[in-house]
Amino acid sequence: MQQQARVRLDLLAAAGLATGALFGVGGSLMHTPVWREFLYEISSVGLVVGAALLTVRYLMAGDAAAAAGFLVLAIGEAVMSGGTVAEPGAARASFGAGMALYVPALVLVGLSRSFPLWVRIVGVLAGAPFLLAAAKIFLDGPVFSTDALPGAGYGLLTLTIVGWIATILRRTPVKDNG
Repeated sequence: MQQQARVRLDLLAAAGLATGALFGVGGSLMHTPVWREFLYEISSVGLVVGAALLTVRYLMAGDAAAAAGFLVLAIGEAVMSGGTVAEPGAARASFGAGMALYVPALVLVGLSRSFPLWVRIVGVLAGAPFLLAAAKIFLDGPVFSTDALPGAGYGLLTLTIVGWIATILRRTPVKDNG
């Protein structure tokens, strides 16, 4: 891949991830369900786009673990996105399935040496509350996006995303136009 095209891909991926993280945090601060779901949907779109672009980037770089992880993350986020405006039962199932898919996604990216160790560890740790919350949903327990388990998972995921963005941008040369 040409250097200029790779830089563009990295910047777009970082923008998608940043959109996902910022709007996800923003949504969690909303008390009005309509606004919360609206911001969560923008977050989902950003994460799907960012993860899809990183799938391509790491596949082309020969890092199958990172590529597969970002692909599963994009799928999980798309599944979750589909439940944003669904009936409560369907929304709960989508939320649980999306969180369940976060777990292997974060483990796969964590297996990759493309990211600093601290980012990989935080990412894998983020999977634990998602796993527990998804299990609780599928064992017929109520879990909401604003509950403690998903909140802990999303907090760690947001920190992981910041690490991914920092790593990508650090490896993306900035063109000097001066």
